Amino acid sequence: MLTIKRRGISATDAAANVANVPRAVVPYAASTALTRTVQYAAKTALPQEMRRSFSGPVAYTLNSLRVEPATKDKLSARVLVKNDSGAGVAPENFLFPQVEGGPRKGKRFENALRYAGVLRTGQYAMPAGGATMDKNGNVSGAQIRTILSAMKSIRGGVGAEGQKAGKGRRLKNDLFVGKPNGGNRPEGIWRREGSRTNRESSRLRPLFIFTSQAPQYGQRFDFDGAVQQVARERFRPEFEKAVPQIAARFARGGRA
Repeated sequence: MLTIKRRGISATDAAANVANVPRAVVPYAASTALTRTVQYAAKTALPQEMRRSFSGPVAYTLNSLRVEPATKDKLSARVLVKNDSGAGVAPENFLFPQVEGGPRKGKRFENALRYAGVLRTGQYAMPAGGATMDKNGNVSGAQIRTILSAMKSIRGGVGAEGQKAGKGRRLKNDLFVGKPNGGNRPEGIWRREGSRTNRESSRLRPLFIFTSQAPQYGQRFDFDGAVQQVARERFRPEFEKAVPQIAARFARGGRA
């Protein structure tokens, strides 16, 4: 889980620069300022940084953050990446490599290929030239669904005719999985294009290539830097704004 705490000017230092702040007001104003600061980071600053760092991030990525608010007894607020995937991939699984760098984790699509017996442990499926990409630069969902539907006939690694998937076999929708004969072509998922009756006028195009080399990510998303910048710029103004609001509540005899 990615976690950032505010660093920089303390609540005590900020209070010292605001005249006539009642002692009782300080923890309430500080917790309010901290929470507002991280809310801005999660809803505005970090999504802006994602748009700068990534090419066309989808809404699922932009909305992948949550806030742990401060309280008067715990003057620390945090911005965290959601680790609950629901029906998809947990956001921390694909954001963490972009923040820290290093190998990416397996995708649901790859797990499905392993279940079908066509992708071995330690292998990864990398998009190839024949893959259909969407506007965000990802393989289209329609093509993923087509491939997974075709894989149902070889679930567990054995096809309908008892052929091992790893040896290569044709699937429905003009798909082929395995290692094509000739030309020293790699294992992968291929699509036959051209005439179905005349093999000489048809060709195999790769949709995915299987590799044992884990895809590596460089550090692209400055999560820590973006949050710390927000803390430096917004905490003190938010604190100074919260002080009279909290003080007014005390003056009315209400709870802060």
